Amino acid sequence: MLTALALAGCGPLANHEIQKYQTSKAQDLVAQYERARTGGDLLDMCVKAKLTAIAYEDAGSRGEAGAWRARETIDCRIAYDRLAGGAGGVSRTR
Repeated sequence: MLTALALAGCGPLANHEIQKYQTSKAQDLVAQYERARTGGDLLDMCVKAKLTAIAYEDAGSRGEAGAWRARETIDCRIAYDRLAGGAGGVSRTR
């Protein structure tokens, strides 16, 4: 009984620590995205934008997640267009 009472207060603390971890993870992914952007790696920018959006969703930051989803859409479209153009124009039709 005493253990149950002691652990009852851990829930909010654990939730706070999880939130901090998820936010930190998202911030790390933002830094990785910036490195890809600085290096001009279009495909990596696409991937990092997607991972960053997911991390912000996990952290419960809907606004940030939405902004990164928009960035993902743009970056992935640019990466696809460049890669398809560089591969001799990959056809989208069968």
